[in-house]
Amino acid sequence: MATSQPHLNIVLVEDHDILRKMVKQALEEAGHHVTDLSCAEELEDVAAGQPADIFLIDLNLPGEDGLSLTERVRAAYPLAGLIVVTARSGLQDKLEGYARGADLYMSKPVEVPELCAAVAALGRRRQSISSLLEQHQTELFTVTQQLMQLSKPGGKVVSLTASETALLSAFSRAPGLRIAYWQIAETLGLNLDTYPKASLEVRIVRLRKKLIDAGASATCIESVRGHGYQLCVSIQVI
Repeated sequence: MATSQPHLNIVLVEDHDILRKMVKQALEEAGHHVTDLSCAEELEDVAAGQPADIFLIDLNLPGEDGLSLTERVRAAYPLAGLIVVTARSGLQDKLEGYARGADLYMSKPVEVPELCAAVAALGRRRQSISSLLEQHQTELFTVTQQLMQLSKPGGKVVSLTASETALLSAFSRAPGLRIAYWQIAETLGLNLDTYPKASLEVRIVRLRKKLIDAGASATCIESVRGHGYQLCVSIQVI
């Protein structure tokens, strides 16, 4: 059975006129609203204040570089999907793109149907995360740093380790309550080059269990593919 596709507000930043028009047309035919820009500077002039679900950003832009724009967009729109589409295909370029906040990094040439499919997939993911946040927005948990305890009104008090306390504090400070793998490693004083991601997953599983014990649902921490993790409950640190 076909899955209904969300209709998205998309901001496309691409300086190649023909490619930009072709991608815009394809996305609009798929039912999305597209604001197309030829440079980063137009974001404030044309798209400032507009709702945005997905950003498509080329890196080789005139004026402000696409990597700088990617970082700014991620800070300003923490829950938006962000796809980098660029001719830069080196591994270091890709790592830098993800470090600046990209959800997907696609190397040109990219077939337009594939790009549209990636947009739709990321849109579904964003919709799912937004629904989870709305579902759990009334679940306010408190982390007491000095006592290393987690609690929720009407729930039981759960003891935390120093690492778990630090992780929940990092989540609370992160835009959109989302932290990347490297941020987890940095928070815990680990070297991500030598510390396996599977071990990070074990730590998240244990933290999720503590949240569940304190009264959260099983979806209190969600994995964000290729990036890190999303906390789906409200939290205050005291």
